[in-house]
Amino acid sequence: MSRMVRENEISGLRERLFFARDLLKTLRAEAGDSVGHRLALRGAVVFHLYSVLVGMARQSAKSYQVPGYDDLISLAVLEQAFANTGVRAPEMQLLTQARRDRSDPVCWLDLELRAAVGAAGLARRATPPGETNALALRAEDPYAPLADGDLERLQKAADRVEELLGLFGTYMDEW
Repeated sequence: MSRMVRENEISGLRERLFFARDLLKTLRAEAGDSVGHRLALRGAVVFHLYSVLVGMARQSAKSYQVPGYDDLISLAVLEQAFANTGVRAPEMQLLTQARRDRSDPVCWLDLELRAAVGAAGLARRATPPGETNALALRAEDPYAPLADGDLERLQKAADRVEELLGLFGTYMDEW
């Protein structure tokens, strides 16, 4: 697990992005491994990508002196903290727009993390085929966890996080 991003360290955020990409490569390479192991890898990719976004938002909150930012660990709560203090940071507005745009991989990533910390967590299991869902074997969901579409979305999310990190990096270097 990578270190917590505590200070103005773009390198810590880049490190988390590196871990996410490396875990995604491992996830793709280990297609024959147990589902539990692959779901754990998938969860680690989601966590690391999301933690980069939260790290960027927290760094912005630190810069704009948003009170209590260091205890906030979700984009939604950080967004609310900015709104409560009346601070309109362009970096946070960019993250807010991305989180609300259903076609943006950041929105998908945010939903995935919220689902992961819910009761079912990342260990969602498909319903076994039976009398009521006999077609389940024939028509698999390409976006189910670990399916090709899911891995593609993880890749797009990693690319989008890297793009945002590049945009935020300019601000962070100036801070």
